[in-house]
Amino acid sequence: MRDRSKPVLCSGEILFDFISREPMKGLEGTTLFEKKPGGAPFNISVGLHRLGVPMEFLAKIGMDEFGSALLEYLKSLGISTSYVIREHGTKTPIAFAALDGEGKPEFRFYWDHAAHLSLKSEEIEEIDPLNFSLFHFGAIVLLEEPSASTYLELFERFSSRGVKTSFDPNIRRSAIEDHDSFRAIVREIISRVDILKLSDDDLLYICDSDNLDEALSRLEVKPDTLVFLTLGSRGSTVYHGRTSVKREGFKVKVAETTGCGDSFMAAVISKLYNMGDEELRSLTEEDLGSILTFANAEAAIVATRYGGASSMPAESEVNQFLNERGMDH
Repeated sequence: MRDRSKPVLCSGEILFDFISREPMKGLEGTTLFEKKPGGAPFNISVGLHRLGVPMEFLAKIGMDEFGSALLEYLKSLGISTSYVIREHGTKTPIAFAALDGEGKPEFRFYWDHAAHLSLKSEEIEEIDPLNFSLFHFGAIVLLEEPSASTYLELFERFSSRGVKTSFDPNIRRSAIEDHDSFRAIVREIISRVDILKLSDDDLLYICDSDNLDEALSRLEVKPDTLVFLTLGSRGSTVYHGRTSVKREGFKVKVAETTGCGDSFMAAVISKLYNMGDEELRSLTEEDLGSILTFANAEAAIVATRYGGASSMPAESEVNQFLNERGMDH
């Protein structure tokens, strides 16, 4: 039996999101932005922490005023900073986010000398996969060296030791320069992970398609990989071998969607991180549906709030949300 006290290692970018307070005006039309801690892996880390999952956050934090604020925010949440790295000359990445006239999110990134892209191999030497139950990361850190090689090395280290891996690419097209080589790296990781989460837009991009069914047929994963596909307000689907289960999303008054996918990912990991290989393989359709319902509820709650990390709910809030709707969970 796997040691259930082992923490999840969640790793990647931590930044400040400047989020539009003027819905439907897009980046071009917005004049008022609110500064919120963010970055997909950090949002997921906070989500896990609020759900009571033991976790460690591995990140390189900029050596500037924004970085110092993020470090203090981490400490204020009670999240361990044992795996936080800082280096002189690095800066905190900044992201601007807004909803356009059709309600779709727009992003623009500024990351000159960005800390998250400067993680080096020698800075992760002491990380032993056997101290963790699962390793989670995303694709933003694969966009530039040296972080791309460092994360691929870390992924290889966990995979080769038989520790579960989880991947949420969280594609941001405006940040990608060489689309073909980026897709190749992402596909290689996808072919080897144990838990994969994609948005419908991520899937279409990665498989270079404009049709979801066609894109799914092109997706190459291991036979036992759990593939979670989020469909925005239309809910989510999970694919496990030849089994697929879908659950509708919850109708809520949407304030802002930053962090919804990250909260969904945190909810999924919270249900799977301490399962052994045999438990994962034997998940029933009912089990999978229950995971989707919980994750959809988590994301729905976040959609009613502003900000990524700061909007993540506690497990009691998710359970209350489901109870109010008469849902089994």
